Amino acid sequence: MNKILELREKRAKAWDAAKAFLDSKRSGDGLLSAEDTAVYDKMEADVMALGKEIERLERQSAIDAELSKATSAPITNNPEKTGGAPKSIRAAAEYRADFLNILRGKAPVNNVLSTSPDTDGGYLVPAEFENRIVAGLEEANVVRSIAKVITTSAERKIPVAATHSTAQWTAENAAYTESNPTFAQKTIDAFKLTDLVKISVELLQDSMFDLESYIALEFARAFGV
Repeated sequence: MNKILELREKRAKAWDAAKAFLDSKRSGDGLLSAEDTAVYDKMEADVMALGKEIERLERQSAIDAELSKATSAPITNNPEKTGGAPKSIRAAAEYRADFLNILRGKAPVNNVLSTSPDTDGGYLVPAEFENRIVAGLEEANVVRSIAKVITTSAERKIPVAATHSTAQWTAENAAYTESNPTFAQKTIDAFKLTDLVKISVELLQDSMFDLESYIALEFARAFGV
């Protein structure tokens, strides 16, 4: 590319020189002598030759750029992942199926529960099951449906206003009455809430019984009351 720019500048200077020579050598009738005509023709031929060389180099540059392009698009994503956000193991259908088998006293089929064990040796509930309990809490607990719910796994301190400022009627040009609010701190801690749901053996053995929905609603009712 630098060579092309260099030749373009050289051609521009050569053309300016040719025009200047032509203007300076014209006689009163606007004609050139045979000798000056030969010189000008040579200068013009040099300009044309430079133009052809520039075109040749530009074609070469275009061909090089075309040949240097990749023949296929690069792989930028992880082949092991599909579109969307990675799915939690507790949201997998296999995990949910194994969890229900455990509830019914059956052996797990997919053996994926061990990937998400509880610290006490149990198993974490499937994500869908947990969401159904939380959704049921909205219906069982009226306060929860209108309150701000803060999820926490440990102690959390929240600043709150203990007293508020007070507005005062003030006369024109009178001094403002200062009113300073005060702040306090409330602590939200994590506590364990438990419930025991009893189900008959007959219902556990009945594959048509919606065990998951029944337990989720029972937990939601117990936790929400």
